[in-house]
Amino acid sequence: MPELRVAIDLDGTIADLSAAMHTAAKRKRLSDEDVAQDEGGASDLQERPALRDLSLSPYELDRLWARVLKVKNFWTTLREMEPGIVKRIADLATERRWDVIFITTRPTAAGATTQVQSQKWLAGLGYEHPSVFVVRGSRGRVAAALQLDAVVDDRPENCLDVAVESNAKAILVWPGDQSGLPPGVTRQGVTIVPTIAAALDELVALDRARSGSVVRSLKRLLGRG
Repeated sequence: MPELRVAIDLDGTIADLSAAMHTAAKRKRLSDEDVAQDEGGASDLQERPALRDLSLSPYELDRLWARVLKVKNFWTTLREMEPGIVKRIADLATERRWDVIFITTRPTAAGATTQVQSQKWLAGLGYEHPSVFVVRGSRGRVAAALQLDAVVDDRPENCLDVAVESNAKAILVWPGDQSGLPPGVTRQGVTIVPTIAAALDELVALDRARSGSVVRSLKRLLGRG
């Protein structure tokens, strides 16, 4: 049977970007010296995650981003959202023969490329030879183009794109109050879970359901169903 093809978002899903940004914001008071543009330029700011849980104005957030992206290999410094979760993904991928792609819209930081930094981070936490795809635009179009079976993400808008624009199962990792979610999330059939561990359980269930469906089809083909 073909392997389950899964895409898993990095920041906010398995990598704790918010904690790193909170630490950077507290480390020293933002000053005008921190505003110097990084190599990405002003236009690249539009691709940077909004980090809704940081109580900063857009201007202050842009200054914070400008500073942290000067840190060499910044994307290798983050903690996991849930301890050991990268290793668990690796173990499941090996055990169940999943084809896993890690996707991200991370902007360019000093040092190695975004892809290489992300790969080093994953490898250091136990996922050997990770596939990382730095994307721009709709996650739904990515899911359709790559013929994915499922996408795990922490952003409602990304999950809606997946649900509307592809045949992939969209799994939203949302630990907070669901009353603040856009109404289309449940209407479009997005699966909502509180943790990435619960999202992995959903993937296992999806994989088992696909396996059972294939077995039943084979039995019918052989006249044994």
